[in-house]
Amino acid sequence: MCGRFNIIGGPAINKLMADVMGDAAAPTLATQLNVAPTESVPVVLQNQGNKELHLARWWLTPSWSSGPDTKFSMFNARAEGLESSRAYKGPFHHQRCILPVSSYIEWQKTASGKQPIEIYREDEAIAFAGLWDVWNDELLSCSVVTTAASESMAPIHNRMPVMLDQQGIDLWLDGQSSVEQLQTLFTPNLVYPLMARPVDKAINNARVKELPRAVGEVRELL
Repeated sequence: MCGRFNIIGGPAINKLMADVMGDAAAPTLATQLNVAPTESVPVVLQNQGNKELHLARWWLTPSWSSGPDTKFSMFNARAEGLESSRAYKGPFHHQRCILPVSSYIEWQKTASGKQPIEIYREDEAIAFAGLWDVWNDELLSCSVVTTAASESMAPIHNRMPVMLDQQGIDLWLDGQSSVEQLQTLFTPNLVYPLMARPVDKAINNARVKELPRAVGEVRELL
C-alpha cells in the first residue's frame, strides 16, 4: 500500500526524470510534500512512442464510470488483480505510467499505535509503476500499482509499491511489452536498497505540507 509520498525538487528527482524520459533536458519537478490521494501528481506516460509529463489526479477514475468518486479505494491497484479488474485491466494493457517520488510513507503497527515510516533511496529517487485513465476527455487520473512486500519490507507493511529500476521503467512504458513480461516486475523483491526511518506523527495529517521529521534510527532495507 502507498498512501502518502513526497517529491523533493533537486538533483535526485531530476536525474530520475532524465532516466525515465530518456532526455537529459527532461522537465524538472517542483517540491510537493505529504502528497495524499486525490491530489494532482506528475506522471510520465508514453504516447505514440513519445514520453510525456502530465499532471494526474491520484485516484483513478475509469473512463466508463459516472465520474470522480471516492466510494471505492482507487489510489492503489493490487498487481494480483489487474487482469480481473474492470477498472484496471485496460490501463494495465495500454495505459501505464511512472510516478517519480523522493520518498513515501507507510504505517507500521506497533504496541503504541501506527507509526509512520518514511521509506526512501539514499541520494536517489524512486520510480513507482502506475496506471492511468481519462474520464470524459478531460480528467487524467492515476493509481499506484502495489505488490506483496519484500522480506525486509514485511515487518513494516505487507504491501509495497511496485518500484522500478531502469530496465523495469523501459519495460513498463513500452507499449509492446507482454503481460507475461510485465508480471515479472511484480515479484516481492526490492530492485534497489531502501532506507527506512520513523517520522513524526504530524505527517498523519494530510494538511501538513512539511518534510517528515525523523524520530528514530535509520535502517537499511535490502
